Amino acid sequence: MAYHCELISRLVYFAYSGLVKIDDFNGDYPAWVDTDRYEFIAKVAPEDVPAWQKLDLIGRRLVMRGMLATTLKLKMSLVTDKEPVYLLTVAKGGAKLKPYMDGDQTKLPDGRTQTGRVANWVGVVAYFQDTTMPQLAQLLGAHFDKHVVDRTGLTAAYNFSIPVIQGGGFDRYVHRPTEEDPSIAEGLADLGLLLVARRCQSPVGC
Repeated sequence: MAYHCELISRLVYFAYSGLVKIDDFNGDYPAWVDTDRYEFIAKVAPEDVPAWQKLDLIGRRLVMRGMLATTLKLKMSLVTDKEPVYLLTVAKGGAKLKPYMDGDQTKLPDGRTQTGRVANWVGVVAYFQDTTMPQLAQLLGAHFDKHVVDRTGLTAAYNFSIPVIQGGGFDRYVHRPTEEDPSIAEGLADLGLLLVARRCQSPVGC
């Protein structure tokens, strides 16, 4: 895992994505966390490579949290004030999602073929394969000013497509959809999913 010429705040964001936004960081920490850039390289021990390869994105974020705590002596505490969020839920008619099966391949409109756990964009439409609902909620959070929390109750991985601009997370640099862009809400509706506005004590407490 390598980050080149990167801000420490970006590493923290990767580790805690889904719980924090970059603009949420506050407290008594050094200014260089947001201004100075570093080389950060972590190598997986040979005997741990098989276990690392089986980790999903959420699992790798947890590993990064441990590395930051060890390397930077990072300590995090979550403020539990109520905040507005979106809950990703199943619509009244039920979910319309195709479960992922080992060996599945998806032919994209531009001629590419997807294999395994992957997401590719053709224009503004994202094609997901072997993707869970918590992973979808994290990606959707990049395109709103609120956290998105998975409350679908769906535990499998799925293949699906949805119009969503490719972005890097909920930070100040991400592309914000315009009125001309396809509607994320309409794309979710086609999948039998719905975003519901709520106020919660931190995203994990919803």
